[in-house]
Amino acid sequence: MRVRLRVRVRVDFGYGAPMLEVVVRPLWREFGPERVSAAAKHAKAGGIAVVKDRRWSLLGDAGPPEDELAPLLVDWAIRAIEADRWAEVTEGPARGCVEAKITRDWRERVQEWIDRDRAFPGATTEATFDCTLCGACCYDNKVVLDEEDVARFRAGGRADLLKRTSRKGVLRLLPLLRTKEKPCVHLQRNMCTIYDVRPNMCRDFPVGTEQCMTSREDLYGTPFPAGK
Repeated sequence: MRVRLRVRVRVDFGYGAPMLEVVVRPLWREFGPERVSAAAKHAKAGGIAVVKDRRWSLLGDAGPPEDELAPLLVDWAIRAIEADRWAEVTEGPARGCVEAKITRDWRERVQEWIDRDRAFPGATTEATFDCTLCGACCYDNKVVLDEEDVARFRAGGRADLLKRTSRKGVLRLLPLLRTKEKPCVHLQRNMCTIYDVRPNMCRDFPVGTEQCMTSREDLYGTPFPAGK
């Protein structure tokens, strides 16, 4: 079964209105090296399996054979552990899964995700997010602008936004306020004031990923803040 980002909009939303997204997210589970078949079964059911041996490996569903990319939340799980490479397993009990190495630097964090997900049964769980009440991803994150973003600002009549950027080497970024929380300068009351022309990094950031929940944990002290 492929992991899909499943969204149900409960309210016809506009600027300032609630936007509830129901995400089916994969659950992290640990397996010993003798249980690769069980790990693969968990991954193919939509979960993220961590096989612990002398090295740790992540297993996720590879998705349909005709698709070149891994399912969205599997792809972002691999990004979350900053794996420099991953490959589809073509032989053995884990055939049909993608595998990525978990480096020692990430083992403690991955164990925290495994421990957190013990509270949920199965391979996946449904979680509801309201981005208009959260906004955590807009705090203390670096949004790098690309050429398409610059063109979108200009085409949308917002070339003035280019004057409100910061530089880090050759990169152009949306600036953060110089406060303790460091929110994006364009965030007001958890609402994006440039939503129609927002950069690609903001458009492509999926709800319910580990990156999303880490931002929530950093801001609210828990990845599942009440009402958000």
